[in-house]
Amino acid sequence: MDNVSDFYNNFNKNDQKIIINYFNNLKDIKYSKKDKIQVINDFMKYILFCYDMKMKVSNILKLIPIEVFKKDESKWYSLDTSSKIYPLSMNEEWMSVFRLSLYLNDDINEIVLQMALNYTIRRFPLFSTSIHKGFFWNYLDYQNIRIKVYKEDNIPCSRLNISKVNKSAFRVIYYKNRISCEYFHLICDAHGGMIFLTSLVNEYLRLLGKKVNYNEYAWNTLLKSSNFENEDAFLKTSIDKNIKKISLIDKRTLQIDGRLSSIKPCQVIHFDIDLDKIHVIAHKKNVTINQLILSYLFMVIGICTSKNGNIKIQVPVDMRKYYKINTIRNFSLYNTISINKKNLNNIDNILKEVRQQSNEKLSKEVMDGVMLNAKNLVHYLSFIPLFIKKPLANFIFKYFSDKSSTIVVSNLGNIILPNSMKSSVTSGDFVLGTNLSNRVLVSIITINKVLTLSISKFTTNKSFENNLYNLLKKENLIINIKGSEEYEYRK
Repeated sequence: MDNVSDFYNNFNKNDQKIIINYFNNLKDIKYSKKDKIQVINDFMKYILFCYDMKMKVSNILKLIPIEVFKKDESKWYSLDTSSKIYPLSMNEEWMSVFRLSLYLNDDINEIVLQMALNYTIRRFPLFSTSIHKGFFWNYLDYQNIRIKVYKEDNIPCSRLNISKVNKSAFRVIYYKNRISCEYFHLICDAHGGMIFLTSLVNEYLRLLGKKVNYNEYAWNTLLKSSNFENEDAFLKTSIDKNIKKISLIDKRTLQIDGRLSSIKPCQVIHFDIDLDKIHVIAHKKNVTINQLILSYLFMVIGICTSKNGNIKIQVPVDMRKYYKINTIRNFSLYNTISINKKNLNNIDNILKEVRQQSNEKLSKEVMDGVMLNAKNLVHYLSFIPLFIKKPLANFIFKYFSDKSSTIVVSNLGNIILPNSMKSSVTSGDFVLGTNLSNRVLVSIITINKVLTLSISKFTTNKSFENNLYNLLKKENLIINIKGSEEYEYRK
């Protein structure tokens, strides 16, 4: 508030006394002088918002306990095993950023969302960190700052400015009825990012005065963070060293036709699919929903690729399904499913091949081999100074990276919201960001029985989404199509 006296004049004398006593306690919160002023300003705006909604002052103050703001973590985190490569390989063209969004019934109130973030970030100190250079590896240093929410005004998954101190590796943005978090992959994978977003939205609803409950995706932001949430899960796994190692680098493969766009992504398109209908089709064909979608995508890629050769789909795998470790940090690896283009003319044969390769390549034994190779790579690189590692990693990423896959298909699965959220949240989406070689990336999330398949486009060529639309329409699966305007005009 610009004028504190004006703030207090909104209340009667009795309420003024209660609020003055409250703010006297609030002065002890652990922030820098500048940030403390801004946070106290957030509290004033929120109290006025609730008061205008005819809430009693005593009830308002019960919603915003002060205790969680009086603790200061003051700690640092080493990067987890799988994220160590991200800050080394990023450059002006590429930064691994992804977005998760939830859509609510009503338009978002920035005042309440800012307060929700103020509370949520105290629960998840890992996200309130900035990246720093060590001698051998980068590391994350906790920063006790106010992180601001912004109204969306940029392309999805835009670069995050992490080069300066006090710059966090994620952002919270809103647009109309949508709340989004965009994360640099070095702090979390999509599973951890979804827990943060769902907890944030649940806290937003609580601060609107709604009764909320919690589950494995929506955590209570008024509780203290536990050590297990922030641990490097890869260090907690025990793998037989004699297991067959699976290489992290593969040969180059075919790419979808189309000129790469100068703006990345140049468009984002969402296909909402009826979960019950696609489940029936998958069951009839004796495959999982993920295997069915992968098969559809192989068919579409075959149509959109003029050259001959192997088509490879990279599939991220959440290792939590094999190891009961509930970290919010990165605990995902990937493998590829490959089919030669000449074998993509029959859906039944594609389904059979995808099912066989999925069951084999995405099994625990094979993924343990991928993990062992990743662990060994990090171990060997540990003894190389950072100033040598970075150009080496940049070289490897530039010449191999996404050239070894045709597209990436990341399925976050079915997100079970707490009962208290289901009536307020209508749907969600999951968007993958910048890519160097692939023309499209595909990401999938299911909320409230709606499976949303999102396409991040890196070419203005429309053949991929048009052919996918025709296939899904033929199967009577599409509920709705939405997306952005093109960020780059066709040439």
